[in-house]
Amino acid sequence: MDDLVLPHQITSYECGADLLLKPECYLLFCQEMAELHASRNKMGYDWVLAHNMIWVEVQGDFEFVRRPRWKEEVLLRTNTGKASPLQARRFVEMRDSSDKIIGRADLMWVLIDVNSRRPMPLKRAQLDVPEDCPRTIENPLKDFPTDVPTASTAYLISSRRDIDFNGHINNSSYLTWTLDSFPQAPGTAPQRIHVSYKHESMISEALSISHQVAGKLSRHVVTGGEKKRAEILLEWD
Repeated sequence: MDDLVLPHQITSYECGADLLLKPECYLLFCQEMAELHASRNKMGYDWVLAHNMIWVEVQGDFEFVRRPRWKEEVLLRTNTGKASPLQARRFVEMRDSSDKIIGRADLMWVLIDVNSRRPMPLKRAQLDVPEDCPRTIENPLKDFPTDVPTASTAYLISSRRDIDFNGHINNSSYLTWTLDSFPQAPGTAPQRIHVSYKHESMISEALSISHQVAGKLSRHVVTGGEKKRAEILLEWD
């Protein structure tokens, strides 16, 4: 399975007040690259819907060497492979004009049967996915202390702008909500991001986000009702 490589010029609406790429926009780049590459290999959105299945991202690790500036030309590259009988692993690299890596992502996806809502083994789906796909990023945040008190909690209602074409909250929204509600000093941004998606969220749900801080690390848990929806670990620059 060949790599998919695409050029992209950073737009104004992908940047913050510092004229640098907003971290959550890289998550959107990764989603788009995943669909484009999957479709090229006949396992994308149209194919899975025709077979009553859907791809779901369950975990993502992201890191930035630096965030590109407005109007900067970058090159995005992706490929995928089998991480386990039930999981596909995808990497996405972002390179600058001198071919230096400035951002990386390591993503885990599962194929869900729409009727049973259970994961579908990749082999049973007869997908032509390479057998071995090693990790490209080790999660440096996995040892976040368990005894850190909650620093603050934010509350929100999921809205129309958060919904994607699967009918539930887009994965990038959890990071957007976290960065919007976390009282970090202006001008700072996460250098490393780990996101684990626990349960889908829908429109007009009442959600809470708890924030914990341990040095340069922070942990954020999105909860709705009695269900944990997502857990986000950040390392700040």
